[in-house]
Amino acid sequence: MTNGFEADPRVLWSEDVLRYRDTDANGHVNNAVFAAFCESGRVQFFATHLTPLLTPDTFFVIARFVIDYRAELHYPGRVRTATWLARAGRTSLGFRHRILTGDTVAGEAESICVLLSKDTRRPVPLGAAGEAAGRLVVEAA
Repeated sequence: MTNGFEADPRVLWSEDVLRYRDTDANGHVNNAVFAAFCESGRVQFFATHLTPLLTPDTFFVIARFVIDYRAELHYPGRVRTATWLARAGRTSLGFRHRILTGDTVAGEAESICVLLSKDTRRPVPLGAAGEAAGRLVVEAA
């Protein structure tokens, strides 16, 4: 269930291998590992599209993260995570993530990242990164 995301160049796909150590006492992949899949996508998205446009005195932090679990994951296996920008604000970016195993949606998540000043630790405008982000927003989910 990729909703045509495969062909959209604004959607970044990352792939992860499920490891035995990812499992919990219930025999499925632990919920915290889903957050790591989303982190992989976000970090790759930043490195590919936005980090080169940031000034060295700023950095992103995650301000909000919410996961909806749709299906269990089991070792061994692989997952693919789609990461896209759903919103570009003045100082923050809103991401969506979809975690798939085969054609099954295992989880969906939303995250908000805020750009901070290293000196003041307060939000600062996105500047050139915000302009670039505005061109990468995917309207439909």
